[in-house]
Amino acid sequence: MPRYSTIDEVLASYPDRFRADKAEDVDAVVYMNLTGDNARDILLTVKDQTLAMEDGSAVDATLTLIADAENWLAIENGELKPMMAMMQGKLKLKGKPAFAMKFMALFGYAG
Repeated sequence: MPRYSTIDEVLASYPDRFRADKAEDVDAVVYMNLTGDNARDILLTVKDQTLAMEDGSAVDATLTLIADAENWLAIENGELKPMMAMMQGKLKLKGKPAFAMKFMALFGYAG
């Protein structure tokens, strides 16, 4: 059974799921470009072991994540593995590849 019913539930979970202990020495901006029927543009800024979220976009983000909102929901619910999503073109990452794994760890992703 999925943990989240909507992409809004996923996004609302990020402040509670944020692992400040994993964010030591992290100064990064993640731009989530979620497309499709439930499209959202979200900026996640991690600095000084804190998380700030806001609607918006960034061209110079540390990591840009592009996915249909429904595919990201499936990833968050463990129904779609991130590597499989990338191989199928359902998830695209731009920026620092090493930070992509760190990003998932910041939110306790267990996929």
